[in-house]
Amino acid sequence: MNILNHDSIASEWLSGLDLAGKTVSVVIAGVEEVTVPEPRTGRQVRKVAVRFQAAKKALLLNATNAKALAKLFGLETEGWTGKGVMLRPENVQAFGATHCVVRVAGAAPVKMAKPAEQESAA
Repeated sequence: MNILNHDSIASEWLSGLDLAGKTVSVVIAGVEEVTVPEPRTGRQVRKVAVRFQAAKKALLLNATNAKALAKLFGLETEGWTGKGVMLRPENVQAFGATHCVVRVAGAAPVKMAKPAEQESAA
């Protein structure tokens, strides 16, 4: 049993632990605003979530990752869809504890699929 998939621990949001110590390349499928409970207070807050192609979990953006994505792809999130990005885990000290978080590590190439008519001609 993968403990990170257990109902008592699993989250719909991507964490550094989900990356299993590796840098991964993903393609942004979309960006949306979501309302989630603030962990320390339980108060509902608005956040920006980035969804990725072929991924079950989305990344809730913190200021660090939001600024990194804006630097790579521009301030308007509508332009981020279809862009490739590398994500890596990083241990950080915050709120009196060590947390394994996701960091945007840079842009990644996006593999383009061949058009159907070219594949059949090959």
